[in-house]
Amino acid sequence: MDQNTSRPGPVNCSLLTLPLRAHRADRVWYEPDSKDLCLKCVNCPSAAFADEERDERVKNMLAYAGFLGVEHIARMKVDHSLICALVERWRPETHTFHLPFGEVGISLQDVAMILGLPIRGMPLSGPTIKGKAEWINLCTQSCGFTPLEIDMRTSDITLSAVTRHPIVPDSTDEEVTEHTRTLIWQLLGGFLFPDTSGTRIRLYFLEVLQGDLALARRWSWGSAVLGYLYHNLCNGAKWETKQVGGCMHLLQIWAWSRISMFRPSVLQVIQHDHLPYGCRWIVPKSYKGSPRHCIRLYRDDLDRMSENQFDFIPYASETLPPLVLNEAPLWSARVMLIFCNMAEMHYPDRFLRQFHIRQDIPNAPLTGNDNHGNRSNIVAGALAMWANIQHHIYFLDYAQHMFLEATNRYRKWYKKYGMTRVQNPSHNVPTTGYTPTAHDWGIVKQGVHEVYQLLADRASYEDCQKRLRQMALDVGDEE
Repeated sequence: MDQNTSRPGPVNCSLLTLPLRAHRADRVWYEPDSKDLCLKCVNCPSAAFADEERDERVKNMLAYAGFLGVEHIARMKVDHSLICALVERWRPETHTFHLPFGEVGISLQDVAMILGLPIRGMPLSGPTIKGKAEWINLCTQSCGFTPLEIDMRTSDITLSAVTRHPIVPDSTDEEVTEHTRTLIWQLLGGFLFPDTSGTRIRLYFLEVLQGDLALARRWSWGSAVLGYLYHNLCNGAKWETKQVGGCMHLLQIWAWSRISMFRPSVLQVIQHDHLPYGCRWIVPKSYKGSPRHCIRLYRDDLDRMSENQFDFIPYASETLPPLVLNEAPLWSARVMLIFCNMAEMHYPDRFLRQFHIRQDIPNAPLTGNDNHGNRSNIVAGALAMWANIQHHIYFLDYAQHMFLEATNRYRKWYKKYGMTRVQNPSHNVPTTGYTPTAHDWGIVKQGVHEVYQLLADRASYEDCQKRLRQMALDVGDEE
């Protein structure tokens, strides 16, 4: 089979409009040597948050500010191979993952349930402070340390320069507050919003953490984290990209929650009353029945995945604080997600089965293909859209509907416009390490499709037999 004649999709390129060899999936398709190529996930090392026992006063203040669950989840480690396999399926044009059976997405519901972050609130649209001297003064007053000017740039600071008061039994309330504020700042910059440097965090977060820490709940952290993740997934999906930022823990827990074959077994169940769903994974786990750290295995599983292996409703039995659950109608809002001068569109209509609704052909993407730079010119429109989020809720009463199927019309549409697989069946099967089985499955699927077309075109018996014989040769049956 010629690797250039059979593409993983789409048949019609009016939806997935990136040029050939622009997407990371194209690299896997065209370059046999890319079989073990993996992205580096950049974030603050989990050890930075795991090596110390939190003082109870700090824990209480983290809960007061709404970041206790985030602090727990930050202690986990990330499987880079799992993340890379998902990035290969991410499409910047639609902000969804393209799987063999259709589109799925990581949504406002996921970020609220997994991280427990608020959706309703003011968008994080960027800092007002500009000068280094002002930032240094703010560090001194709010966090109790004075950074060196050499560690600072206009908008960020070296992560190692951000230091916290050690907390001892006789620490004052002010010292505990400064310690907690600095810890939240580190969590924001190194965990929820990490850039690809891995060594610097934004100064902007210090500005929004001023005053009583309960005021941090005024901000829409959930939409900002998700928008920033979208932005980084779009960059990570480019052919030449070597590393990816954003909250990879969110993406990993999303995959564990929704893709049954990737889910490790939890060996110890701990009650996390009023903590987010993601905290259930901060326990010993077994990977005996699931892949781990093997990009070939993840790719292979995704290439032959069926929709009954995707959990469209994983959170049905979860309990969360009323503040989070009261925002449920906002989870299906078709709005722009704002973080500083980035704005990324949330398309719940493309994965309606995750909201209990039957999936039909979705609306066309709003912003087109070339929309993933720093788009200052559209942030004003995005802010106006966010201010009127109630008018952009796709389906308010989705909980009353339990349709987890797609229409036949959607299935036919997706086969024409979607991307169904990543691995190229024409590549030689590896002789060492894990041997993909989706290789043969892809050949058989393609062969059956071509024989069907031959029959539809009333081809001769000999032509059909010839194609079937070639298919047998391609899968190694030479008799």
